[in-house]
Amino acid sequence: MKTKIKISLLTTLLVVFSASFVLHINYSVENNYNKQIKTIEEIKQNKVWLVLWAWIKNWKPSDIYKDRIKTAIKAYENKKIEKILVSWDNWRVKYDELTPAKLYLYENWVKKEDIFLDYAWFDTYDSLYRAKEIFWNNSLTIFTQEFHLKRALYICEWLEINCLWIKTDLQWYLYSNYYQKREILSRFKAFLNITFNSKPKFLWEKININWKSNYE
Repeated sequence: MKTKIKISLLTTLLVVFSASFVLHINYSVENNYNKQIKTIEEIKQNKVWLVLWAWIKNWKPSDIYKDRIKTAIKAYENKKIEKILVSWDNWRVKYDELTPAKLYLYENWVKKEDIFLDYAWFDTYDSLYRAKEIFWNNSLTIFTQEFHLKRALYICEWLEINCLWIKTDLQWYLYSNYYQKREILSRFKAFLNITFNSKPKFLWEKININWKSNYE
């Protein structure tokens, strides 16, 4: 009986410690980057911008993804940025996020030669790691919603990527509360990636973003 009590107590303490540590990481990310959110008008010109992936719905970018792209297009039109690097999940058969997203950009007057495509998005850490290692770029303007942006900035700091940042919250989103809660574990996952110096699932030949676009 005493052994069972000890095991139960140790299990409880481990759960409490783990939960506290996860919440500590979340608190650090939330507060350390809370004052670093900027608008298009505030940023200086930067050559490359990165639109981080979000869901495609009914063959069109979801509201979250569309708002990221819309904000980036506005910056592009105002000559705050020159090149576009967009990340997509395009690795599964019969699941094509690439085509509707790149067509949306092109149909909104972004030149093909200014669009660069990352086909192997799996998470934010991978996208930022690949932006630096594959596309030879350690200076980015990141476009995403505020709840997500703080994690991206946290990762950028550890990957030694110089970044500007713009939040793209153009509306209230249906599952906003869910996204906020999911960030707690996503930030902890980013912490583990950084701690163990994780590598993306795919790292292939480099694409110089100053040269020819890989838009097809």
